[in-house]
Amino acid sequence: MLKLVFDAGPLITACKFHAEGQLVIDHILACCQVVIPAAVHKEVVIAGARFPDAQRAGQRVDAGRIRVVTPVPDAGLTRVLNLYGFGEGEQEALSLTYENAFKDALLIVDDHLVYLVSDRLGVPKLFLLDLIVHLVRDGQLTAALGCGMVEAIRTRYPEAFIEHTLLILGQEIS
Repeated sequence: MLKLVFDAGPLITACKFHAEGQLVIDHILACCQVVIPAAVHKEVVIAGARFPDAQRAGQRVDAGRIRVVTPVPDAGLTRVLNLYGFGEGEQEALSLTYENAFKDALLIVDDHLVYLVSDRLGVPKLFLLDLIVHLVRDGQLTAALGCGMVEAIRTRYPEAFIEHTLLILGQEIS
C-alpha cells in the first residue's frame, strides 16, 4: 500500500471536496496509508476546528484512518528549512519524509517552494493532482473517478494545472 505524508494544503483540499459521493480523502484512504505530521494536525485539525474540512480530517484521525506522527528533529535540516521561511507544518512534513522511517513515503504538497526543496533533499513528492494521476495509472482509481476528483478540486488550482491533469487522465481513458 502506498504511504503518503500530507502537508496541510492538500489535506484541506482532500477533506473539502467530493467526487462520486465520497470525499476525495476517502478515495485516497481506500488505497493508501496517510500520515500527517503533528504540526499539520495542529494547523488543520486543531486550529481550524470550526471549518468542515478540518472536522472531517479530525474524524479520520480519531478513527485511526489518518495517522499523526511527530518527526525527530534534525538540527541541521531544521536550520536550513528555517532559512526558507517555511511554517512548522511544511518543516515537519519535509523532516518526516527525510527520516529513515518514512523514506519510502511520498510527500503530498501544493507549495512550489516545498516541492523544489524536497527535490533538493531527495524526498519523493507529488502535487495532489499528480497523486490522482499516479493512482489512476497504478489501477487504484478509475480514470473516470480521477477526472471527477480533479473536477471537484478545480477551484483550488490554476486552470492550466487542472486542464493539463485532465488531458493526462483523458489519455488514460482512451
